[in-house]
Amino acid sequence: MSGPPKNSTSVAATALLGCSRFSGYTVAVMSDDGRDLATQSYADLWVPRLIPYYDDFVQKTAPRPGERVLVTSVGCAAHLRAVSHAMEEQGVLVATDSSPTMIEMARESLASMDIRMPVQLQATEAGDTLDRQWDLILDAFGLWHLPDRGHALRQWRNALAHDGQLGVLVWGPPDPEGPFEKLAIALRITEPTIGELAKAWHLAERQPMRDLLHQAGFKLVRHATVRHTMEFASAEGFFAAVVKGWISMRGWNRLGAQRTARVAEAFFSLLDPPSPSSPLVFAPSATIAIADPA
Repeated sequence: MSGPPKNSTSVAATALLGCSRFSGYTVAVMSDDGRDLATQSYADLWVPRLIPYYDDFVQKTAPRPGERVLVTSVGCAAHLRAVSHAMEEQGVLVATDSSPTMIEMARESLASMDIRMPVQLQATEAGDTLDRQWDLILDAFGLWHLPDRGHALRQWRNALAHDGQLGVLVWGPPDPEGPFEKLAIALRITEPTIGELAKAWHLAERQPMRDLLHQAGFKLVRHATVRHTMEFASAEGFFAAVVKGWISMRGWNRLGAQRTARVAEAFFSLLDPPSPSSPLVFAPSATIAIADPA
């Protein structure tokens, strides 16, 4: 069976709403207290796939010895080793995350890393700069998920030294044929209330990013798009990984197995071939933006 026409959301939507081909598919959904489980799943299922993006981010932002560096949205601390090594273990390194569970995982990760400089970890909102001045503020994959990204950007701007810099790593620009974007279509059609998977990704393009930073008092000085290959043995495996561990979307536990399976059916029907067993090999784009205070 051939899949729906490429880039044809309306045709695909008509087909999937009556789709019964994958009606036997079910997925385990986390209970209401599953936040810790989701965080662990994120660490297991996604962080290894994100390491190449983190490495690009640290290489391009180039932390220097002796700098005061604030890392927000630190997650599992997967990039702190690279940051500390770039600093040659000299300076001040502080990392924050809004999730206390993530901070605990970061603390456990640090214990096994060859980092010789002190690293302060603190659970607080991404926009909280701890009433201190910084030479470099780094945020990886956190900006799109903030409820008020403009406020956070202004907070970062106000906390930078006069010659300081901001570096952000975000998903996007979107790829219409990518599995994340196809899952976003499936969600818009079947469960629009739980949010958009790739809602802000278009802001990663150069001009929207320049405008976003300018509104917060920054001047964009570098904009680069990076891609790294991700592989999943099956579309079903990709979908399960998103449900279990894509921590920016926590609405799955409100859907229950039947409604989650309906989203899965919609997603699978958009693939070519339209099957849960279709292998997925793709290279999602991420954008690194570096900005100076304007």
